[in-house]
Amino acid sequence: MIDPHQIQLAGLVSQATFALTLTMLAWSDRRSRGMTWLAGACGLQLFASLSRNMWVTGIKSLNEAAGSCLLILLFFFVYMGLRWFVVRRKLRSIGGPLCVSLSMVVVLAINPINSDVALAIARLTALTIMGKTVEMLINTRFRALRSNARVTASFLTFVICVVAFRLPIDLHIVHLPKAVEDLAKAATMVSATLLLFSFVGIFVAESKRRLHDETRIDSLTGLRNRRAMEEIALHEVGVSLNTGRSLAMLMMDVDHFKRLNDTWGHSLGDRALRAIGGVLLTVTGADDRVMRMGGEEFAVLLPGFDMQSAARVGERLRATVEGLRLNENDEIASFTISIGVGVWREGERGWTDMLRRADVALYRAKREGRNRVVLCAETPAALPTPAAVPATVATKIEAPIVEGRAGWRSATANRPSLKADSEIAAVEATQA
Repeated sequence: MIDPHQIQLAGLVSQATFALTLTMLAWSDRRSRGMTWLAGACGLQLFASLSRNMWVTGIKSLNEAAGSCLLILLFFFVYMGLRWFVVRRKLRSIGGPLCVSLSMVVVLAINPINSDVALAIARLTALTIMGKTVEMLINTRFRALRSNARVTASFLTFVICVVAFRLPIDLHIVHLPKAVEDLAKAATMVSATLLLFSFVGIFVAESKRRLHDETRIDSLTGLRNRRAMEEIALHEVGVSLNTGRSLAMLMMDVDHFKRLNDTWGHSLGDRALRAIGGVLLTVTGADDRVMRMGGEEFAVLLPGFDMQSAARVGERLRATVEGLRLNENDEIASFTISIGVGVWREGERGWTDMLRRADVALYRAKREGRNRVVLCAETPAALPTPAAVPATVATKIEAPIVEGRAGWRSATANRPSLKADSEIAAVEATQA
């Protein structure tokens, strides 16, 4: 025989434990904002359980209405918390919060007249919110969270089944033996506990995903690092092996970077690297295949590009970087890059040969005078500079740079927008 008091006590202990656990997780990791919503949901559940026996019995209808509104608010908090983990986008409209608010107002208004109707509205609203949450979890776009999201969706589906099963019992539509009702209450507690466990699991999965990403991101430029490049290159080579798709790689190096640091300081050198990273992201439009290899070296993977089309992309990169100007202590600094182009050859099962050929072409570009694009060994001649660079990356030099602290004029007009820091902003206007 199931003892209802033991069930209630076990439920309170588990809710208090998870409320404290989720609150500590939310406090310790402020970046996981979804945990704040989930901790709030657990806190609401604990408050509802504790206050159920403490509410004044003289206003029973108001107590029931408040409990129904708490149920709606609780699952809305769950929806918002899980949304942060699996969607990462803000709500684009106020439709959801507005519907939740209106349903709570309706429950409060109808409950004194007909408590059963108000309870039905509250439960159906909660079931709708849970159903939308399950759909969102199943369709998550983050591969690292997909398995945990689906486990959470299965537990939430269990909660939906329990709530739906208890609804006709609580509305006195179906009369069941007391043992069955106690079993339904026990199932409610078990389903809620499993759901809370899944919240902790999805937090752990998110922490692992973030750690995985942070070890593959260059802290200075925000680009992928060499470790990430190796994984992405292996994947792209595998796709090329299976489909016969062409694959090219650009290797590039900042010309005379040591001289740039010695002349202008390491602060401007760092800004230059970030500016180049912004150019690479803007011109290629692919943030997951743009890498900083280390120091002043960068690499770009170009799936679907052959030698000539990759060389044209390299030329656009070269011309855009050549047109960049950075302001440092009322003076203008400019820099250039050299680029080597290598391609994957059919039948190769790795990416290192392609990397080696691009490296050889890069060294040849530096020996031949720098600030140029050179193809790999098959066609060693430098790529001729095209008559015009496409308008999206065109750079117009208005006047030569005049050294010194006076007499200089901004050298770039119609400069492309970059995904770089705000400090790599457009060149300053004319200075007297």
